[in-house]
Amino acid sequence: MATVRVPVADLRSQPNSIARPGVHDDLQETQLVFGEHVRIRGEQDGWVNVEALEQPEFSHNQRWEGYPGWLQAFALDRHAILATPTVVVINRWARLRREPAESGALALVIKPLEMQVPMGTLLAAEFNASSVSDEWLVHLPNGASAWVRRADVRTLQTAQAFSIQNKRAAILRSAEQLLGDPYYWGGRSPREASIPTSGLDCSGLVGLAYRTVHHILPRDAHEQSMRAQPVSQPQAADLVFLSAREDPKRIVHVMLAAGDDTLIEAPGTGFTVRKITAKERLGRPLSSIPFGAVINGQTITFGSFLAGEQNPPS
Repeated sequence: MATVRVPVADLRSQPNSIARPGVHDDLQETQLVFGEHVRIRGEQDGWVNVEALEQPEFSHNQRWEGYPGWLQAFALDRHAILATPTVVVINRWARLRREPAESGALALVIKPLEMQVPMGTLLAAEFNASSVSDEWLVHLPNGASAWVRRADVRTLQTAQAFSIQNKRAAILRSAEQLLGDPYYWGGRSPREASIPTSGLDCSGLVGLAYRTVHHILPRDAHEQSMRAQPVSQPQAADLVFLSAREDPKRIVHVMLAAGDDTLIEAPGTGFTVRKITAKERLGRPLSSIPFGAVINGQTITFGSFLAGEQNPPS
Protein backbone atom coordinates (compact mmCIF):
# COMPACT_ATOMS: atom_id res chain seq x y z
CA MET A 1 0.00 0.00 0.00
CA ALA A 2 1.21 3.51 -0.86
CA THR A 3 -0.25 7.01 -1.15
CA VAL A 4 0.13 9.80 -3.68
CA ARG A 5 2.53 12.46 -2.40
CA VAL A 6 2.10 15.08 -5.14
CA PRO A 7 -0.95 17.30 -5.72
CA VAL A 8 -1.94 15.51 -8.95
CA ALA A 9 -0.45 12.43 -10.62
CA ASP A 10 -1.20 11.14 -14.11
CA LEU A 11 -1.99 7.43 -14.32
CA ARG A 12 -0.77 6.07 -17.65
CA SER A 13 -1.60 2.87 -19.52
CA GLN A 14 2.09 2.41 -20.36
CA PRO A 15 5.28 3.28 -18.44
CA ASN A 16 7.77 5.77 -19.84
CA SER A 17 5.03 7.75 -21.58
CA ILE A 18 4.64 11.49 -21.21
CA ALA A 19 1.21 13.01 -20.71
CA ARG A 20 0.26 15.46 -23.45
CA PRO A 21 -2.10 18.30 -22.53
CA GLY A 22 -4.50 19.73 -25.07
CA VAL A 23 -4.85 16.57 -27.15
CA HIS A 24 -6.75 13.31 -26.93
CA ASP A 25 -4.05 11.11 -25.42
CA ASP A 26 -5.10 7.46 -25.50
CA LEU A 27 -2.35 6.51 -23.03
CA GLN A 28 -3.85 8.76 -20.36
CA GLU A 29 -6.06 6.73 -18.01
CA THR A 30 -6.95 8.96 -15.05
CA GLN A 31 -5.46 11.20 -12.37
CA LEU A 32 -4.92 10.66 -8.66
CA VAL A 33 -4.97 13.48 -6.12
CA PHE A 34 -2.84 13.92 -3.04
CA GLY A 35 -3.29 11.20 -0.42
CA GLU A 36 -5.13 8.68 -2.63
CA HIS A 37 -4.33 5.04 -1.84
CA VAL A 38 -2.87 2.61 -4.35
CA ARG A 39 -1.87 -1.04 -4.31
CA ILE A 40 1.52 -1.69 -5.92
CA ARG A 41 1.57 -4.47 -8.51
CA GLY A 42 5.05 -4.10 -10.02
CA GLU A 43 7.83 -1.73 -11.05
CA GLN A 44 9.80 -0.88 -14.18
CA ASP A 45 12.47 1.77 -14.79
CA GLY A 46 11.20 4.39 -12.35
CA TRP A 47 7.54 3.60 -12.94
CA VAL A 48 5.17 1.72 -10.64
CA ASN A 49 2.26 -0.40 -11.78
CA VAL A 50 -0.61 0.30 -9.40
CA GLU A 51 -4.27 -0.22 -8.69
CA ALA A 52 -5.94 3.08 -7.75
CA LEU A 53 -8.13 1.84 -4.93
CA GLU A 54 -10.40 4.90 -4.69
CA GLN A 55 -11.45 4.79 -8.35
CA PRO A 56 -13.62 1.72 -9.05
CA GLU A 57 -13.38 0.38 -12.60
CA PHE A 58 -14.68 -2.66 -14.49
CA SER A 59 -13.87 -2.55 -18.20
CA HIS A 60 -10.11 -3.20 -18.20
CA ASN A 61 -10.30 -6.75 -16.84
CA GLN A 62 -14.07 -7.36 -16.76
CA ARG A 63 -14.16 -7.25 -12.98
CA TRP A 64 -14.59 -4.55 -10.39
CA GLU A 65 -11.20 -3.33 -9.16
CA GLY A 66 -9.28 -0.15 -8.54
CA TYR A 67 -8.20 1.63 -11.71
CA PRO A 68 -5.06 -0.03 -13.12
CA GLY A 69 -2.13 1.81 -14.66
CA TRP A 70 1.37 3.23 -14.25
CA LEU A 71 2.56 6.11 -12.05
CA GLN A 72 6.00 7.67 -11.90
CA ALA A 73 7.70 6.38 -8.77
CA PHE A 74 8.44 9.85 -7.36
CA ALA A 75 4.68 10.47 -7.07
CA LEU A 76 4.28 7.80 -4.39
CA ASP A 77 5.02 7.65 -0.68
CA ARG A 78 5.52 3.99 0.28
CA HIS A 79 5.95 4.71 3.99
CA ALA A 80 2.83 6.79 4.47
CA ILE A 81 1.07 7.04 7.79
CA LEU A 82 -2.48 6.05 6.94
CA ALA A 83 -4.55 8.33 9.15
CA THR A 84 -8.33 8.30 8.89
CA PRO A 85 -9.53 11.28 6.81
CA THR A 86 -11.91 13.71 8.48
CA VAL A 87 -12.33 16.49 5.90
CA VAL A 88 -12.48 16.89 2.11
CA VAL A 89 -11.32 19.89 0.07
CA ILE A 90 -14.36 21.62 -1.46
CA ASN A 91 -12.71 24.59 -3.20
CA ARG A 92 -10.72 24.38 -6.39
CA TRP A 93 -7.40 24.34 -4.54
CA ALA A 94 -6.50 24.52 -0.86
CA ARG A 95 -3.17 25.79 0.44
CA LEU A 96 -1.53 23.74 3.16
CA ARG A 97 0.81 25.91 5.21
CA ARG A 98 3.53 24.82 7.60
CA GLU A 99 2.50 27.34 10.24
CA PRO A 100 -0.88 28.73 11.32
CA ALA A 101 -1.81 32.29 10.48
CA GLU A 102 -0.91 34.92 13.02
CA SER A 103 -3.53 37.14 14.60
CA GLY A 104 -3.43 40.87 15.17
CA ALA A 105 -0.53 42.88 13.76
CA LEU A 106 1.15 39.84 12.23
CA ALA A 107 -1.92 38.69 10.31
CA LEU A 108 -0.50 39.84 6.96
CA VAL A 109 2.69 37.81 7.29
CA ILE A 110 2.73 35.14 4.57
CA LYS A 111 3.47 31.76 6.09
CA PRO A 112 5.55 29.09 4.31
CA LEU A 113 3.53 26.98 1.88
CA GLU A 114 3.71 23.20 2.25
CA MET A 115 1.77 22.57 -0.98
CA GLN A 116 -1.52 23.14 -2.76
CA VAL A 117 -4.00 20.28 -2.98
CA PRO A 118 -7.00 20.09 -5.31
CA MET A 119 -10.72 19.71 -4.82
CA GLY A 120 -11.62 16.22 -3.64
CA THR A 121 -8.47 15.73 -1.55
CA LEU A 122 -9.21 13.87 1.70
CA LEU A 123 -7.25 15.08 4.73
CA ALA A 124 -6.83 13.98 8.34
CA ALA A 125 -7.58 17.23 10.15
CA GLU A 126 -8.02 17.95 13.84
CA PHE A 127 -11.06 20.12 14.24
CA ASN A 128 -13.60 21.32 16.73
CA ALA A 129 -16.88 22.23 15.10
CA SER A 130 -17.55 24.84 17.76
CA SER A 131 -14.13 26.46 17.37
CA VAL A 132 -13.90 29.98 15.96
CA SER A 133 -10.47 29.29 14.47
CA ASP A 134 -10.09 29.96 10.76
CA GLU A 135 -7.63 27.06 10.33
CA TRP A 136 -7.39 23.43 11.27
CA LEU A 137 -4.30 21.30 11.84
CA VAL A 138 -3.76 18.58 9.23
CA HIS A 139 -1.65 15.44 9.69
CA LEU A 140 0.01 14.53 6.38
CA PRO A 141 0.82 10.96 5.25
CA ASN A 142 4.58 11.70 5.45
CA GLY A 143 4.31 12.43 9.18
CA ALA A 144 4.47 16.20 8.81
CA SER A 145 1.73 18.60 9.87
CA ALA A 146 0.23 21.58 8.10
CA TRP A 147 -2.63 24.03 8.44
CA VAL A 148 -5.63 24.34 6.14
CA ARG A 149 -8.22 27.09 5.96
CA ARG A 150 -11.48 25.94 7.43
CA ALA A 151 -13.33 27.57 4.51
CA ASP A 152 -11.53 25.28 2.02
CA VAL A 153 -12.78 22.00 3.49
CA ARG A 154 -15.93 20.22 4.60
CA THR A 155 -15.97 17.73 7.44
CA LEU A 156 -17.03 14.24 6.44
CA GLN A 157 -19.44 14.34 9.38
CA THR A 158 -21.15 17.34 7.81
CA ALA A 159 -21.34 15.63 4.42
CA GLN A 160 -22.82 12.51 5.97
CA ALA A 161 -25.45 14.56 7.81
CA PHE A 162 -26.59 16.44 4.70
CA SER A 163 -30.16 16.04 3.60
CA ILE A 164 -30.54 14.74 0.05
CA GLN A 165 -31.41 18.22 -1.22
CA ASN A 166 -28.40 19.76 0.53
CA LYS A 167 -26.19 17.07 -0.95
CA ARG A 168 -27.53 17.77 -4.44
CA ALA A 169 -26.90 21.48 -3.98
CA ALA A 170 -23.35 20.90 -2.69
CA ILE A 171 -22.48 18.67 -5.65
CA LEU A 172 -23.66 21.32 -8.10
CA ARG A 173 -21.75 24.08 -6.26
CA SER A 174 -18.59 22.03 -6.66
CA ALA A 175 -19.23 21.40 -10.34
CA GLU A 176 -19.96 25.07 -10.98
CA GLN A 177 -16.53 26.01 -9.60
CA LEU A 178 -15.05 24.03 -12.48
CA LEU A 179 -16.88 25.92 -15.24
CA GLY A 180 -14.38 27.17 -17.81
CA ASP A 181 -11.71 24.60 -16.93
CA PRO A 182 -10.20 22.79 -19.93
CA TYR A 183 -11.26 19.33 -21.03
CA TYR A 184 -8.45 16.83 -20.56
CA TRP A 185 -8.92 13.17 -21.48
CA GLY A 186 -8.37 11.21 -18.26
CA GLY A 187 -8.36 14.46 -16.27
CA ARG A 188 -9.67 14.74 -12.75
CA SER A 189 -8.26 18.02 -11.41
CA PRO A 190 -9.17 21.73 -11.48
CA ARG A 191 -7.09 23.86 -13.79
CA GLU A 192 -3.80 25.03 -12.26
CA ALA A 193 -1.27 26.91 -14.40
CA SER A 194 1.70 25.12 -12.79
CA ILE A 195 0.28 21.71 -13.76
CA PRO A 196 0.06 21.54 -17.57
CA THR A 197 -2.11 18.42 -17.54
CA SER A 198 -4.68 19.71 -15.06
CA GLY A 199 -8.21 19.54 -16.39
CA LEU A 200 -11.23 17.26 -16.48
CA ASP A 201 -12.99 14.77 -18.68
CA CYS A 202 -16.73 14.18 -18.44
CA SER A 203 -16.69 11.46 -15.78
CA GLY A 204 -13.79 13.08 -13.95
CA LEU A 205 -15.89 16.22 -13.53
CA VAL A 206 -18.83 14.21 -12.17
CA GLY A 207 -16.69 12.08 -9.87
CA LEU A 208 -14.82 15.07 -8.46
CA ALA A 209 -18.03 16.96 -7.69
CA TYR A 210 -19.45 13.93 -5.88
CA ARG A 211 -16.21 13.39 -3.96
CA THR A 212 -16.75 16.74 -2.20
CA VAL A 213 -19.70 15.16 -0.37
CA HIS A 214 -17.57 12.04 0.24
CA HIS A 215 -19.45 9.96 -2.30
CA ILE A 216 -17.03 7.80 -4.32
CA LEU A 217 -18.29 7.04 -7.84
CA PRO A 218 -16.80 4.64 -10.38
CA ARG A 219 -14.20 6.43 -12.47
CA ASP A 220 -15.56 6.23 -16.02
CA ALA A 221 -18.91 7.11 -17.56
CA HIS A 222 -19.72 3.53 -18.56
CA GLU A 223 -19.03 2.24 -15.05
CA GLN A 224 -20.97 5.12 -13.52
CA SER A 225 -23.97 4.02 -15.59
CA MET A 226 -23.47 0.42 -14.42
CA ARG A 227 -23.66 1.42 -10.74
CA ALA A 228 -26.22 4.25 -10.92
CA GLN A 229 -29.86 3.55 -10.16
CA PRO A 230 -31.92 4.18 -13.32
CA VAL A 231 -34.46 6.97 -12.96
CA SER A 232 -37.19 8.08 -15.32
CA GLN A 233 -36.37 11.77 -14.95
CA PRO A 234 -33.18 13.23 -13.44
CA GLN A 235 -33.26 15.60 -10.51
CA ALA A 236 -30.51 18.14 -9.80
CA ALA A 237 -27.08 16.42 -9.56
CA ASP A 238 -28.36 13.19 -11.14
CA LEU A 239 -26.54 11.91 -14.21
CA VAL A 240 -27.47 12.02 -17.89
CA PHE A 241 -25.74 9.37 -20.00
CA LEU A 242 -25.16 9.23 -23.76
CA SER A 243 -24.34 6.00 -25.58
CA ALA A 244 -22.08 5.36 -28.50
CA ARG A 245 -23.92 5.72 -31.81
CA GLU A 246 -23.03 2.22 -32.92
CA ASP A 247 -23.78 0.58 -29.57
CA PRO A 248 -26.65 1.77 -27.34
CA LYS A 249 -25.32 -0.32 -24.44
CA ARG A 250 -21.89 1.36 -24.39
CA ILE A 251 -21.92 4.65 -22.48
CA VAL A 252 -19.40 7.18 -23.78
CA HIS A 253 -20.47 10.45 -22.12
CA VAL A 254 -22.00 11.67 -18.86
CA MET A 255 -23.43 15.04 -17.81
CA LEU A 256 -24.80 16.46 -14.56
CA ALA A 257 -28.41 17.60 -14.48
CA ALA A 258 -28.18 21.09 -12.97
CA GLY A 259 -31.85 22.08 -12.59
CA ASP A 260 -33.90 24.50 -14.70
CA ASP A 261 -33.35 22.26 -17.75
CA THR A 262 -29.59 22.88 -17.68
CA LEU A 263 -26.66 20.49 -17.84
CA ILE A 264 -23.04 20.75 -16.68
CA GLU A 265 -20.55 18.82 -18.77
CA ALA A 266 -16.97 18.53 -19.94
CA PRO A 267 -17.81 18.14 -23.63
CA GLY A 268 -14.55 17.04 -25.26
CA THR A 269 -11.01 17.86 -26.31
CA GLY A 270 -10.60 21.50 -27.27
CA PHE A 271 -13.55 22.63 -25.15
CA THR A 272 -14.02 23.73 -21.56
CA VAL A 273 -16.42 22.70 -18.81
CA ARG A 274 -19.72 24.42 -19.50
CA LYS A 275 -23.33 24.85 -18.44
CA ILE A 276 -25.78 24.46 -21.29
CA THR A 277 -29.52 23.98 -21.62
CA ALA A 278 -30.77 20.53 -22.52
CA LYS A 279 -32.58 22.05 -25.49
CA GLU A 280 -29.31 23.47 -26.82
CA ARG A 281 -27.38 20.26 -26.12
CA LEU A 282 -29.98 17.61 -27.00
CA GLY A 283 -32.56 19.51 -29.02
CA ARG A 284 -35.31 19.02 -26.45
CA PRO A 285 -35.98 19.91 -22.81
CA LEU A 286 -35.06 17.15 -20.37
CA SER A 287 -38.67 16.87 -19.24
CA SER A 288 -39.68 15.79 -22.75
CA ILE A 289 -36.94 13.14 -23.14
CA PRO A 290 -38.01 9.67 -21.96
CA PHE A 291 -35.52 7.18 -20.58
CA GLY A 292 -34.01 5.33 -23.54
CA ALA A 293 -34.83 7.97 -26.15
CA VAL A 294 -32.57 8.07 -29.20
CA ILE A 295 -31.39 11.51 -30.31
CA ASN A 296 -28.88 11.94 -33.13
CA GLY A 297 -28.20 8.21 -32.96
CA GLN A 298 -27.29 8.22 -29.25
CA THR A 299 -29.40 6.53 -26.58
CA ILE A 300 -30.09 8.74 -23.56
CA THR A 301 -30.51 7.28 -20.09
CA PHE A 302 -30.62 8.75 -16.58
CA GLY A 303 -29.13 7.54 -13.31
CA SER A 304 -28.86 8.52 -9.66
CA PHE A 305 -26.36 7.81 -6.87
CA LEU A 306 -28.40 9.67 -4.29
CA ALA A 307 -30.82 8.18 -1.78
CA GLY A 308 -34.55 8.78 -1.97
CA GLU A 309 -34.94 8.07 -5.65
CA GLN A 310 -38.08 5.98 -6.12
CA ASN A 311 -38.91 6.55 -9.77
CA PRO A 312 -37.27 3.81 -11.87
CA PRO A 313 -38.20 3.95 -15.55
CA SER A 314 -41.04 1.73 -16.70
